[in-house]
Amino acid sequence: MERALASRNFRFRRLNHVGQARVSASAAAEIPLKLILVALFLPEGLSFFVGNFRLTLARLLILVFFTRAIVRYFRAPTRIFVPSDFFAFATFLWMLLASVVTDGLEGLKGATMVAVEFVGCYYIVRTTLIAPNSSVRIIMFTCEVFIIVIAIALLDPLTGKLFSYEFTKSITGYTKIAVEEGLATQSDSLYRNGLIRAMGPLEHSILFGCACAWFGTLAYFVFPYRFFGWSVAGFAAVGLWFSQARGAWLAYIIALALSGYSLITNRFPTRWKLIGAAIAVLLIAVITMSGAPIATLMRLGQISPEAAYYRQAIWETAGPLVIHSPLFGIGSSWDWQVDPNLYGSTVDAFWLQNSMTYGVPSTLFVLLTMISPFWRGPLNASPYLTPEERRLSSALGIVIVTAIFLGFIVHFWGTCWSLIGIFPALRANLVSASALRSKDPQWARWLRHRRGGST
Repeated sequence: MERALASRNFRFRRLNHVGQARVSASAAAEIPLKLILVALFLPEGLSFFVGNFRLTLARLLILVFFTRAIVRYFRAPTRIFVPSDFFAFATFLWMLLASVVTDGLEGLKGATMVAVEFVGCYYIVRTTLIAPNSSVRIIMFTCEVFIIVIAIALLDPLTGKLFSYEFTKSITGYTKIAVEEGLATQSDSLYRNGLIRAMGPLEHSILFGCACAWFGTLAYFVFPYRFFGWSVAGFAAVGLWFSQARGAWLAYIIALALSGYSLITNRFPTRWKLIGAAIAVLLIAVITMSGAPIATLMRLGQISPEAAYYRQAIWETAGPLVIHSPLFGIGSSWDWQVDPNLYGSTVDAFWLQNSMTYGVPSTLFVLLTMISPFWRGPLNASPYLTPEERRLSSALGIVIVTAIFLGFIVHFWGTCWSLIGIFPALRANLVSASALRSKDPQWARWLRHRRGGST
C-alpha cells in the first residue's frame, strides 16, 4: 500500500514538474505579446517617423513579430486549424487588394498598416499562448495595465483638460487638428454635460468607453470569486461613466445581461441558440417594420434621439456608396461631406466604414474572423480546460457580441481595432488547447491532478 502511494505521489510530482516547465516556457514566450499590449495603450503622440511614414510603437512591435508569428503558425508540429485562421489572413489580403484597386500603390502603405494591426495581433496571440491558463494570464495582465489606463483617463475630467494629449504634446509637439478644433469649440465629441470626456491615452473617449466595457466584462466573468475581478469591473464602470460614451454604456449593460443569462441557464446546452434566435427575430421585425431600423434599435437601447437619427442618416447616405462599389469599396480618399444633411468628417459605424474603404468582402472576413472560433460549440464543459479557461471562453463570446453590436454605431481604429483581432484569437487558442490536450494523456493527467483528481 505504501509503495503504491509512493509511486502515485512520484507520478504526480513528475506531472507537476512537466506542467510547470511548460508553463515557464510559455511565460517567457509571452513577453513580446505583453510588450505589444502595453504599447497599444500608449498615447498616439509618442509615435515617430520612418521617412515620411508615422509609426506608433505598437505598430512597430506588431510588424516585427507578425512575420515570425506566421512562420511559427505554419511550422508548428501540432496545429489545430480553426476557421478564423483562414478568415484573418483573407482579411489581410483583401484589404491590400482593395486599397490597390481604389487608391493605387499609394493606398497600399496605409492599408498595410491598418491590416497588420488587426491580423498581426490575431496571429501573434494565436502562436504565443500554449500552456494551461496562458490566455487567462494575458487577460489578467491586460486588466492590470488597463487599471492604470483608467486612472490616467480620469485625470481628464479632474483637471478639465485632455491630460494625456496635452502632456504628450508638450513633449513631442504632436497635435491633431480634429482635437484642437474640438477643444476650441467645446464640441460634443470632447465635452458633454459640462465636463470634458475621459479618454486618457486612447485616441477617443468612445474607444476608451468600449475598452472599459470589454475589460470590465472579462474581469468579472473570468475572476468572479476574486476581489480583483470585481474591482476591475467597478473601476471600468467609473471610467465608462466619465467617458460619457452612451453606446459603450449600452454594450456594458448588454454584457451584464448576457452574463446573468449565462449563469441562470448554465445547464442548458442550447441556451445561446435560444438567445440568438430571439435576437434574430427582433432584428428581422425592426428591419421589416421600421422605416429607420438603426435609429429604432438605438432608441430601444435608450440612446438619445439626436444620436440615433444621425447614425440612421449616415447609413442612408453611405449605403448607396457601398452598393455602387461593393467588392472593393470607394477607397480612403472619398469626399464624405456629400450630403448637406450630415455634419462631421467621420462615419461612426465600423461595419459601414470598413465596407466603404475596403469593400463588403473585407467586412465579411472581419466578421467571420470574430465569430468562427465559436463554430465548434461551447467549451464551458470541456474537461481539458481549466475552470478559468472555460469562463474565459464564455466571456469572450459576450465581448464579441458587444463588439459586433458597437460596430453599427461606433467606428473602431487604433487600440480597439487591434483588440477585436486579439479576442477571437484567444478563443481560437482555447479551441486548439482543448483539442490538443485531448490527444495528449500527459496533459489530461496533469489537469486532473491540478483539480485534485486521480489517475
